[in-house]
Amino acid sequence: MSKEQIVVLEKLHRTLRDKRQADRVKAVIALSKGWSPVQVAEILLFDEKTSRHYFERYQEGGLEALLDDNYTGAEPKLDEHQISELNTYIEEHLVLVKRPSDR
Repeated sequence: MSKEQIVVLEKLHRTLRDKRQADRVKAVIALSKGWSPVQVAEILLFDEKTSRHYFERYQEGGLEALLDDNYTGAEPKLDEHQISELNTYIEEHLVLVKRPSDR
């Protein structure tokens, strides 16, 4: 990776608010500077396979692929009727309490 590309990534890193995205960028920068996947994983607290995966995502699809979060979440365990009942219960039983500092 060129020095110019690393500078772009470093500038991008400073603007990111999402910690996961920032860690991905840091992983790519570190691997580009010669750090091993094991070192990157140890510092950023994920496994070395993840380090390699982020680098490959960047190489194959650029910043968009690196920053894209395809996580969709798990299917809800409650059906629509149960969710509706829960919402009704919460609305009927929720007690709002003012903190002493709010008075």
